[in-house]
Amino acid sequence: MDISVAMCTYNGSRFLAEQLKSINEQTMLPCELIVCDDGSRDSTSEIVRIFAQAAPFPVRFIRNERTLGSTKNFAKAVCLCRGDAIALCDQDDVWREDKLERMAEVLASEPDVGGVFSDATLVDENSQTLPQSMWEQRQFDARLQAIINDRQAAPLQLLEKNVVTGATFMFRSHFVSHLIPIPPEWVHDAWMALLIATQAKLRALPARLMSYRLHGAQQIGIKPASWHHPLHEERQKALAFHDTLIQRWRSMTDRLVALGVDPLVIGHAQERLKFLEARTALRQQDPLSRFVSATVTLPGYFKFSKGLLSFYRDVTRS
Repeated sequence: MDISVAMCTYNGSRFLAEQLKSINEQTMLPCELIVCDDGSRDSTSEIVRIFAQAAPFPVRFIRNERTLGSTKNFAKAVCLCRGDAIALCDQDDVWREDKLERMAEVLASEPDVGGVFSDATLVDENSQTLPQSMWEQRQFDARLQAIINDRQAAPLQLLEKNVVTGATFMFRSHFVSHLIPIPPEWVHDAWMALLIATQAKLRALPARLMSYRLHGAQQIGIKPASWHHPLHEERQKALAFHDTLIQRWRSMTDRLVALGVDPLVIGHAQERLKFLEARTALRQQDPLSRFVSATVTLPGYFKFSKGLLSFYRDVTRS
């Protein structure tokens, strides 16, 4: 099995060399490394150039003419890959030497598996190991792992919450045509994992196959603990994010319909979208009407939101 590595970079010089070194030391080397750079202003391009000169596999470095953002940049990278499988790669992590081999073994031995992802050791910016693994921090326990490994249950779980971190993910490349384009309101890994799960099995591999670095400069992914904004700003951010969620589930529903996936999955996505639109409509209503309308959709608050807490926030929001 030929494996392409799709890496996206942006001002990644601080940790990039260590990540490239870990790819070079894999027990199963990739057939190619695709690096899509989003306009770095540091020494990223020089680090990749020097690495490519000695790498035992082809390295393609593509510098975007304009900044795309992480989602579009990853979409571009996977479209350039030529291998049978694609391993997504961040610029600031470190792979365990058997990462590609262990994941390739899953895809080779289980033809009905479309994608595989693993746990990861969490480290700080100084490469010091943190107490919890990625799965432990995200409470991705044995019960949820079993759900994700179940062909029928996985899509519904991923509709509720994404548990697949892109940096740990490898998938069969023939799914790319179903994934692209990726709507801008989606993060690439959540979009990819969910759509692949509607068409094939996912496999959660319970091994820490990489060190996932937490630091303040990372663009996406698990973030270090940070200071929270004042209440008013948090509320405005919540409203803006709610609008983004509506766009997110409209685009997902449209793609699920276009792909002709399980009607149960489509129905669940449509139900979530309808609930989000109903919550948005509350903003235009007077307090009494808002309370009545929210009460009608009360079951949705427990299914798609935070129950009575979200209900209270909606009916009291000015």
